[in-house]
Amino acid sequence: MLIAEFSHKGEEIEIDDELWQHDYGQKIQIKGLDLPEVFEVHFAWKDIEEAKVVTGSTVDGASIVDIPNIALEQRRAITAYIYLSNAVEGETVNTILMTVNKRKAPEGFEIPEKIDLFHHTIEATAEYQRRAKESEKNASTQAADSEAWAHGREDHPDQAHDNAKYYADQAAKSAAEVPGKAEQAKKDIDKYVRQKESELKGETGNVFFAAFKVINGRLKMYSDPAVDKVCFRRVGSRLKYRLKI
Repeated sequence: MLIAEFSHKGEEIEIDDELWQHDYGQKIQIKGLDLPEVFEVHFAWKDIEEAKVVTGSTVDGASIVDIPNIALEQRRAITAYIYLSNAVEGETVNTILMTVNKRKAPEGFEIPEKIDLFHHTIEATAEYQRRAKESEKNASTQAADSEAWAHGREDHPDQAHDNAKYYADQAAKSAAEVPGKAEQAKKDIDKYVRQKESELKGETGNVFFAAFKVINGRLKMYSDPAVDKVCFRRVGSRLKYRLKI
């Protein structure tokens, strides 16, 4: 593996006598630039019309990119442009110069794998990795917060109480109070009815509540059976009444 160690952004360095014709599977480790998790390196050499784009990655602080196998088939000078991009801009930040040294091809030589290095969408790949890490972190934080709220945790000193036990005790206490509350509610209703009954009595002491009775398929309402009578009948979808005295 080649090592390209930079001291600052915008620097160009040269790596001598490291690559040979008919090599394959070679990589470059890039140091000193604090590259993102996913980045691009554009490889160019004489007679190539477009630079070969290769995706590099940074794992545990080590930034590594593959050198295209096709670049090592001939003796040539290779320039690697380290390229950073996002949705709004892209720029070449540093450059690596390399030389492929000439040598005879081994007898029966074939590159074991002719792998075409895919150019993935940089921003999409980086965003996926960022979201995966963020989701993992959020899940861990939420689990800790939930546990701290429920039972308390040493690393959450502001939530030292066992809330789950507290609310369970409160629920049990409330359930125990239900029978007593129901009995008191019944007493309150009886008291209210007695008060209203007293208010509605007339001079004779009778309560003027309407009375209903079904007679021969008719619903009849009586306010005072000895004095008046209200009869109801249905006409179509309407309910009509008449008063008999």
